[in-house]
Amino acid sequence: MDAEMKRHKLQLVQLKRDLLAQTEFTEGLQKHQGLRDATQELSVVDNHPADVATENYERAKDISLHEKNQLLLKKVDEALEKIAVGTYGICENCGQPIPAERLDAVPYAEFCLECKKQAEGPAHDYPRPIEELNLLSPFARTFMDDKDYTGYDGEDAWQDVNQYNKLPHVFYQETADESDETIGAVEDVERISNEEYRQQLPGDEL
Repeated sequence: MDAEMKRHKLQLVQLKRDLLAQTEFTEGLQKHQGLRDATQELSVVDNHPADVATENYERAKDISLHEKNQLLLKKVDEALEKIAVGTYGICENCGQPIPAERLDAVPYAEFCLECKKQAEGPAHDYPRPIEELNLLSPFARTFMDDKDYTGYDGEDAWQDVNQYNKLPHVFYQETADESDETIGAVEDVERISNEEYRQQLPGDEL
């Protein structure tokens, strides 16, 4: 094993130690612990999302860092195995040696720079998440008025939660097409009380 290979091996060993230490730290944060236990709340259901925004962000960040470290740790182990069998520094695509400069920057590199660029493809600047190319927006997926659906749909759910933010003395600019739609009934006739019905009967003095 030449001096350059030894240097790269030392890089990988040190990187593995750092990743293991970080993994131990993220696991120590109890990443599988429930949000209720982390916030010491009896329940987070009735909390506004902004009340637990920091906790949600930190939890998502810790889990993402843990998964990233696990992925890097796997690549480092594969690179150390390549050193043991003598295939380290060889591009897995074209079979050409990976430049030492690239291995210094990314000691667990699997491809040379050109093959890596080809594998990643051209850069795309998506203003929205890429999965939305195949998915409708959440409200559109559950808006069933055009499907002759009479069950509980996304519009009903929105109306249920929206009423908690409304105040009787404040005017709200409605966002739905049918802002004057009757809430709590399918047809206006269903809101007629028994008393109103009896008052319309002929000869009824009540």
